[in-house]
Amino acid sequence: MIHLERLPEPEILIRNKVEWLRIFLASGKPRPDSSKYGHNNVRTQLYSISHNKCFYCERKLSEKESQIDHYIEVANTAGKDLAFEWNNLFLSCDNCNKKVPHNAIPVENALNPFIYSNDEIEQHITFDDEIIRIKNNSDIGTKTIQKFRLDKLEHIRLQFFRKFANKYFEISDIARAENREYTEDEKEQLRSFSYPDHPFSLMFKVILRKRKLL
Repeated sequence: MIHLERLPEPEILIRNKVEWLRIFLASGKPRPDSSKYGHNNVRTQLYSISHNKCFYCERKLSEKESQIDHYIEVANTAGKDLAFEWNNLFLSCDNCNKKVPHNAIPVENALNPFIYSNDEIEQHITFDDEIIRIKNNSDIGTKTIQKFRLDKLEHIRLQFFRKFANKYFEISDIARAENREYTEDEKEQLRSFSYPDHPFSLMFKVILRKRKLL
């Protein structure tokens, strides 16, 4: 998870959300029409916010993999009124969208990427290679990992960690053979894993700091 900035609300929501909400509440259905809150214009704007990544775990998402998540669940009474609210729509992967229900862990007890800065997020969660950990015995860090099932993605993070490790050892072996420090270009190749558009960028920021490359 990294800090995100909410982009302007899509025009389709501004024009239609009041009427869509009226129809949904009157229908008595448990869930709103996903073709409305998941409209292409909404989805495109959500993709732009996170560089096509899940808002929670930072997994890269294809169009088929992405899901529009209600941050405050519509199953929650308060969430029904927020079914089409822009600030309540998050881009999610399948794993994170199966989050622990509100009555077990309310979202107020977990990290919100739009509220917490990167520095604040990093006070609560960290990584040992691909393994996500709480930091500073943080209760909110614990609940964030539990709420969004972030510990269920180690096998996917491991794939990217191995790519980084291969590049790291390749560069290290060359530098050692030539009896020199890393060049700035070599450092930048490694730092690119921590860029906001890269999958699991927070994990790589932690890894790079441990190796004194950030």
